[in-house]
Amino acid sequence: MRDEILEILKNVCPTVDFENEKALIDDGLLDSHAVLSIIGAFMDTYDVEFEADDILPETLNNLDSICDLVKTLLDRKAAGK
Repeated sequence: MRDEILEILKNVCPTVDFENEKALIDDGLLDSHAVLSIIGAFMDTYDVEFEADDILPETLNNLDSICDLVKTLLDRKAAGK
């Protein structure tokens, strides 16, 4: 799944090095427009819903945290929450 998430991220923000950057939000590599585009891509791809608490700098700061977020969203969806 990590490769699929990485591909989505690269399609949305092709100039960002998601594989090596560790502080995407903290270093300003992702602005609010990029974040909204990424959220929209995940919603379209995985048919998941985001809550306000899901969209935090620490959940979007690097590839690992983004993968964890998508897993959480998919688990929540599977549980019917």
